[in-house]
Amino acid sequence: MIRSFDSRDFKFWHYNISHGELLIRSTKSAKNTKNIDIMFFDVTYVELPRNISNLKIEEVKDDDVRYVMEKIYKPIRTENITILSSNDKRYLVVASLMKIVENDLDMFELPFNE
Repeated sequence: MIRSFDSRDFKFWHYNISHGELLIRSTKSAKNTKNIDIMFFDVTYVELPRNISNLKIEEVKDDDVRYVMEKIYKPIRTENITILSSNDKRYLVVASLMKIVENDLDMFELPFNE
């Protein structure tokens, strides 16, 4: 496992089709004073539910690479695949870049221009 966010609930928050930007957000609350934003840039493939609890970012396996190649019909670099697991189910995002940030943005403010 690369990183774990067991105490936070995330949502598939925003997707900008023209820029290929994807945002998964755990919003700030009385218990958590900052948002946690997981941002993806140049997204080419996504498999995610709307709500993601007990989120873990996991290592990419050879089977994941084969699975993605079957879905997008072209070779893919392992470093462009991010595996997100939630309650023992695995989901994935294929993107050129992933970035995780904490911020104080309002609920509907987006972090992409920060």
